[in-house]
Amino acid sequence: MTFLRRSPRQVAFLDLRREEAGGKARNLEWLDRRGATVPLTWVIGKPESLDRVPLDSTKLYAVRSSAPDEDGDGVSRAGAYLTELDVPADGVPLATRQVLANAEGHDRMGVLVQEMVHPVVSGVAFSRNPVTGLSDVVVEATEGRGDALLQEGAEPLRWVSRHGSFIEQPAERDSLSGLVQEVVEKTTELSESFGPADLEWVWDGEDIWWVQIRPITAISDVPLFSRRIAKDVLPGLIKPLVWSVNIPMVNAAWIRLFTQAIGKNSLEPEDLASSFAYRAYFDMRAIGDIFEMVGMPRDSLENLLGLPGEKGRMRPGVGSLRKVPRMVALAWRTHRGGNRFDAERAELEKTLSPYRGTHITQLSDEDLLHEIEILRALGVEAAYLNIVVPLTANLYTAGLRRKLGNAGVDFEELPPFDRGETDPGPAVKALATSLSRMDPALRRVVESGDLSALDKETAEQLDRLLHSHGHLSENNNDFSVPRWRDDPSVVIRLARLDDHESDAPQKTWESAEEPLGFFARRSVRRWKHRAASAELRRNEVGSTFALAYGLLRPRFLELGRRLTARAVLRAPDDVFYINADEALLALQGEGLVPLQDEADRVRLEIEDVADLVMPDVIVGDSWVPESPSVEDRLLGVGTSRGRYRGTARFIETLDDAESLGEGEVLVVEYSDVAWTPLFPRAGAVITSAGGMLAHSSITARELGLPCVSSVAKARFLDGATVIVDGYSGEVIVEQHPDR
Repeated sequence: MTFLRRSPRQVAFLDLRREEAGGKARNLEWLDRRGATVPLTWVIGKPESLDRVPLDSTKLYAVRSSAPDEDGDGVSRAGAYLTELDVPADGVPLATRQVLANAEGHDRMGVLVQEMVHPVVSGVAFSRNPVTGLSDVVVEATEGRGDALLQEGAEPLRWVSRHGSFIEQPAERDSLSGLVQEVVEKTTELSESFGPADLEWVWDGEDIWWVQIRPITAISDVPLFSRRIAKDVLPGLIKPLVWSVNIPMVNAAWIRLFTQAIGKNSLEPEDLASSFAYRAYFDMRAIGDIFEMVGMPRDSLENLLGLPGEKGRMRPGVGSLRKVPRMVALAWRTHRGGNRFDAERAELEKTLSPYRGTHITQLSDEDLLHEIEILRALGVEAAYLNIVVPLTANLYTAGLRRKLGNAGVDFEELPPFDRGETDPGPAVKALATSLSRMDPALRRVVESGDLSALDKETAEQLDRLLHSHGHLSENNNDFSVPRWRDDPSVVIRLARLDDHESDAPQKTWESAEEPLGFFARRSVRRWKHRAASAELRRNEVGSTFALAYGLLRPRFLELGRRLTARAVLRAPDDVFYINADEALLALQGEGLVPLQDEADRVRLEIEDVADLVMPDVIVGDSWVPESPSVEDRLLGVGTSRGRYRGTARFIETLDDAESLGEGEVLVVEYSDVAWTPLFPRAGAVITSAGGMLAHSSITARELGLPCVSSVAKARFLDGATVIVDGYSGEVIVEQHPDR
């Protein structure tokens, strides 16, 4: 196969200037100039110009429109104009007049007269996934002529390539993989100059011919939200007050770190996270922007999300190279910053010390608000340390793990590092030992929550534990959760869970080092010292963050108590169900929102979504939660982005068009241009056949409607309540029409 053109010029403009000839003609000439193999083509604007076209009676021709509003950046006008294929030479004049007559009022419209390529396989290639916006190359193909993909609703074969490797391909047609790989390579090459491109191609059994290129319409960077990290640092359901305090505070710390790495930027705390069903998700677009700034491919975010495929290559530009000194300096400061981090943590704890008293109820409203603002600012400092120190610890542990792995030692089999005095583990274990010695009847009383039944020794152990670790909780990132000091019974239950002997590790550090040579042993010990010190520092910093952040809890509860006394709220802990700005304004006698109504509404919403099974990754910002009682899932191909819930309405012919209600999900076998007026009325589209190039898919993308194609037995969805997921290609049936 070859991509090289067969003559210096394959596209000739006869009686039209290029700017008059329409996008299809200009784009075809662009392909020709870039060395792509294109059919011999003449561009004309009137039938009389055919006299200058050397038609060959032994050949067949394609006569195609090239209107001014066709194949543009914003709209493709797919199927809106006439195309005649397999036209004999003596039929070209009539076909030309018919195409021009279909011009819909255009004064000038180009007509392409092309030598037909006899296709063995025809297809379309997208240089970027038009649904997700990711840099996948999507190829769809069918045997014979390609117009079946657009006008006849043919179900295509489909390949998806990411960084040169197929992550999706039809198992039954391996024989075409070599051909498709060449299509992928040329598509990638052409799109580097053209931009995100949608190309049509034909294979005649020997050569690949490129017959059309156009911008991918309605494409933009799609929001990508990941919960994989967020569910560790912000697990569970997050109440509005916690969200409105935590996100600005912690994300401001992240932005401080990013700024040290890349310099001045426009990131805002709210850019980094979003809430779906009261769960936290990180917005990976912002992280992708940062990767791009330092010369890493935006696709790195795809690897962060765990999507399959090879990693993209570093492509540093002048701008990213300028940031190298900043990044090296940050890495060096972090590497050598142990003592500095210790000093900053000690200074922070000293600053926090006056706020650990029980004076809160004596504060004026103004002083209470002032302390909240001070603690929010100090929380940013604590959060910064709680980010950069664990990152350093992770790097050192990874280095130690690698050193040990090279020596054939499994890091996981070795004892954990000493976590220092801030580790509550030993204190909890000692408490567990005391509890285990209690009389069984008394132990049951204690476990029920009656701490007055504790003997003196155990009570003293509990007091010492709470003095050192009472600022901790089961979720140190959620100050709506009681601290151990607030509810000591939690510690008792935790100790009871720890009341058992654990198996000792099979290996010791000494036995792991024994078989190593002198230099390898020194290297492992050096890395162990670094990793252990960093791990100890991580634990200390985590405790300080829990202390700083936890000090906000009693102050907001005091704020809630005051709002309750003023009949603004029904109970103090209702304050957790409103955001911080509303609460602070209410304490000052301002704000227009009826806070108790708002708190009641949010509480009910949280109860409603508590049992939802949440995805690790959400693509797009139009996510619709599924009902817990999903009845069925049908898999097709997502061909237009978005997610939409509605009633499915099957339209078999245009005579049934009036039965489609406003906002219902349009279900069709396939569509052509005559069906276009139905689409603006629909909320989403499902088709039984078709692919990326089908009329329904293109029209849905241009109108911003979610679309799933190639859904078997789609007609039987009529009347069902469905969620159309244009990203995943799923149609989720929440309720069948007959139930």
